[in-house]
Amino acid sequence: MKKRILWLLCAIMIGGTAFPQASTNLETGIKLYADGKWKEAISVLRQVLTTNAALDQRVEAVYWTALAKLADSDYMGAISDLNALDQMEWNSPRKLEIPYHKGRCFYYLERFDEALVLLKNYADSIPDNTEEGIRQKSAALYWTGECLYSLGHLDRARDVFLTITQKYPQSAKYEAAFYRMAIINQKKIEIELLGILKRTHEESLKIIEEYQYRERTYDQALTAYQRRIATLEASLRELNSGKPIDAETK
Repeated sequence: MKKRILWLLCAIMIGGTAFPQASTNLETGIKLYADGKWKEAISVLRQVLTTNAALDQRVEAVYWTALAKLADSDYMGAISDLNALDQMEWNSPRKLEIPYHKGRCFYYLERFDEALVLLKNYADSIPDNTEEGIRQKSAALYWTGECLYSLGHLDRARDVFLTITQKYPQSAKYEAAFYRMAIINQKKIEIELLGILKRTHEESLKIIEEYQYRERTYDQALTAYQRRIATLEASLRELNSGKPIDAETK
């Protein structure tokens, strides 16, 4: 990212002689973005849009403003800028990146289904026969995997992360993908253990219910037996006393 920003700044200085103020603001805004000063970057980049800047300068200003808002967690603001960027009449590789950045915004907004569609389509459109292509594709695949993980599709997410570690070991996302795979494996073990515990608990409850049912049946039988004994004892006492036995006790 740092190399790309330095290259872009050089391009701005070379091509911005016709609109020096816009060029200066754009250069300053991108530097502030690279330094993590996102709110300041947004403020400076907006000034480019208020000057008589060239189309390519205005496009770059909106692009980096969107990225600064994304970094500053203003996801809806970033989406708004990206939509505006998409409507501008221009032709640049930047336009191809819009779905990727919007996908990340949707991810952070927990709109995982929408993010998944954008990121997967973007990943599928990127050839991986150049260093830049590998960087872009592996990044898009990584966020695709994160969407699948958040949606609970652990096996599919693991397959995506596995693709990154096997096909793009030089990618900046390699370690993150490898770590995510370990988390998924651990989570699957936890799910299996919880399933075993649930089944064991259900079996235990069933055993307890059966025991309680037998206990109630035994108590009922015991009560009936005790009543029968009491009736017999009363009959014996009447016989021994010579008194006639009540018809009710017969």
